[in-house]
Amino acid sequence: MPTALPEQLCDTAEVIREQSRVTVRAHDASHRLEDFIRSFVRELSDRYGRSDMAPALEIILKELVTNAAKANFKKIFFAENGLLIENPEQYEEGILRFREIFSAETFAEYGLKARDAHLEVLIIFDFNEDRFLFEIHNNVPMSSAEERRVREKLKLAMSCGNAGEFIMEHVDETEGAGLGLMLCIAALKSISVNPRYFSVATDLESRTVARIEIPLHDDYEPERERWQRGSTG
Repeated sequence: MPTALPEQLCDTAEVIREQSRVTVRAHDASHRLEDFIRSFVRELSDRYGRSDMAPALEIILKELVTNAAKANFKKIFFAENGLLIENPEQYEEGILRFREIFSAETFAEYGLKARDAHLEVLIIFDFNEDRFLFEIHNNVPMSSAEERRVREKLKLAMSCGNAGEFIMEHVDETEGAGLGLMLCIAALKSISVNPRYFSVATDLESRTVARIEIPLHDDYEPERERWQRGSTG
């Protein structure tokens, strides 16, 4: 277990420690949380002899945690303004207004609102000598339209080898959908990790989960490959 983990990061984040797992329960994506993730990922990577992976993993986790927090904030913003996420016209209007009002100050403000509304982001670090498993949960489901959009953008990002081309052709005008996914996939490719070990899923009712499994050596068979082998065998 890495050392010197704080129990409390700030008013909107706490750390839960177990033997080979650390869970951070947060309500925003503050600078203190970002600093914690960066230092913890570096410590983990050094401990397991894969310090080469740390910069890419920091980028991925920062992107996914920020997106999860924003999804919670978006739910609050839509409710405050009487907008329906499932209504396409209201969704487009709401996203544009949501982007306009956001700054570092409003981010902190909405973190406190998320805490009061019991909307949280769970960041799970599960680790051993074979692999890292990272999961980012938030207790707001994607709408059916959002889930479809993410699935399409993820498929496109995985098949696209040129980030500039992807950004020009596929980034959603309303909320930049796809750009963060492309960033995550490019970071995975930079450390020779198969992007198919990255997934984003929702139950459409109560939760959205982003999951990444990072093999630490060539002999490890990731869960996705074990599942595929079992389903075809």
